[in-house]
Amino acid sequence: MSRPTGVNSEDTKQFIVDVATKIFELKGYSSTSMADIKNETNFSKGTIYYHFKNKEELYLYCIQRVSNEFIRNWEITSKNEKSAEKKLYIWANLNNIMLQKPIMNTVHEYFISTNKDNYDAVVELYEPEFRIVNRILEDGINSGEFKKDLQIDEVSVLIYNFITSLTNAELYGYRSNQEQKNLYKAAIDLILPGLKN
Repeated sequence: MSRPTGVNSEDTKQFIVDVATKIFELKGYSSTSMADIKNETNFSKGTIYYHFKNKEELYLYCIQRVSNEFIRNWEITSKNEKSAEKKLYIWANLNNIMLQKPIMNTVHEYFISTNKDNYDAVVELYEPEFRIVNRILEDGINSGEFKKDLQIDEVSVLIYNFITSLTNAELYGYRSNQEQKNLYKAAIDLILPGLKN
């Protein structure tokens, strides 16, 4: 397909992503159609398909944007922090903030509706976030804050899954931002004794 004329391509792409994100958040992955996105953007089908070959590619791009935002925020907030322990708290708090983005609640539904048994696409999206935990643990071992015999990959999987599972905290009565923030802090409080010397 040729590039649409008379529009800034990056601005157009960003607008499509902004509109699509809102529709995915409202309707979920399976109930959202490219026609919905076309109607809301008032762009032609060709303009949308110029930027994204299908709904799945567009959806994964929307998820990738949240992951990229997480990484940017992590780099800013952890930049001057030396303590691995404090970095874990920063990382958990960022998870609390980022996982409150409504589009993140659609990932499970995406897998169900697409009958995906291959999680590679989404695992690839979250890999940079997961690697942050690896680096925190490595830093903690190197600084003497954490046990030298920690199995970094195994412990990273446990920590990552424990913290990201807290997105369901609202179902258990933790509805306010402060209650959820406190819960993420309490989770790290619980984890740290198992990591320390």
